[in-house]
Amino acid sequence: MPDGTADDVACQRSTDSLAAEIGHLTSGPVLNLACPNATVTSGLRGPQDAGGRSVPAQVGVLKQAQDLRYVVVAIGPNDVGWIDFLQYCYGVPDCSDRLTQGEFDYRLAAFDRVYGDLLIDLNELPGRPQVIIMTSYGAFPPGADCADTRAEGYPGLDPVKIGLLNDRNQQLNDVLAAGAQKYGFAVADPRLAMLCEKGTDGLGPDLQGMADPFPFHPTGIGSLRMASSVVRQIVPPASG
Repeated sequence: MPDGTADDVACQRSTDSLAAEIGHLTSGPVLNLACPNATVTSGLRGPQDAGGRSVPAQVGVLKQAQDLRYVVVAIGPNDVGWIDFLQYCYGVPDCSDRLTQGEFDYRLAAFDRVYGDLLIDLNELPGRPQVIIMTSYGAFPPGADCADTRAEGYPGLDPVKIGLLNDRNQQLNDVLAAGAQKYGFAVADPRLAMLCEKGTDGLGPDLQGMADPFPFHPTGIGSLRMASSVVRQIVPPASG
């Protein structure tokens, strides 16, 4: 990222990030505080170790920022350790056992509690900027079957596993939406072309596949679509 700070480098913030794309679409300045693997506790409300340095808590930085119009929050999957459940479903014939279901329920309940604390922080930001909560996108459509559902030497995903993962993602989104509604925050619900789906607009995939550097993360066009879902929720500044 040109002219990036040490924190930008540590967090690998790029020119095609969600924040950068929002800035392009709104033709306005943006402050990118995103950092890979951030959670509510380690990243948003507390400092995060990244790239060999301690990155300040994002909420703390927001409290010092001047003239904030809006704040976009993309959280959830890291807090429940989504990658653990995804890898488990790839690696075993049946991932719907009671043990892992109980673990997911426990993590989701824990996230709900810390998310509530975060919402209080956001509601009390100086200047009362608009807050937009982004939901978690799905990775696979029902019944998906392609190279990205398979992993060499492992069972991979099948329609039952995909249904389970999609259901858990919806449970996470229900928590995100309920919290946002409680405080009157807007909700951005990105609709990305999922893996195993054939795009129709010729712009390429929205999500990186198993053979890409960061599987299940958005591509540049995916980030643009996510940014578009956010921009539609931004309240225009008052005229005059």
